Amino acid sequence: MTKTQINAIRLYQLIPLNTMQHFAKQMNISTMQLCDKVADTNGDWVNRLFNNESSYSLNDINHDFVGLIADDEHFLPRI
Repeated sequence: MTKTQINAIRLYQLIPLNTMQHFAKQMNISTMQLCDKVADTNGDWVNRLFNNESSYSLNDINHDFVGLIADDEHFLPRI
């Protein structure tokens, strides 16, 4: 397994299921494919998230996940 695949699995375990299902349904992909996409296209953010020296609130993580999926040009990540 690659680091990206491992991080995608970790995202899948961390992000609330209803959030993933909402966006996966809109994109017509599975929730795991959604996590793969985020881990692949936002590697720096995922690495910061899973840095063992840091801890973040689930609210901040969910905020960033939604913003990254939406690909909003005005989005500012909290992590």
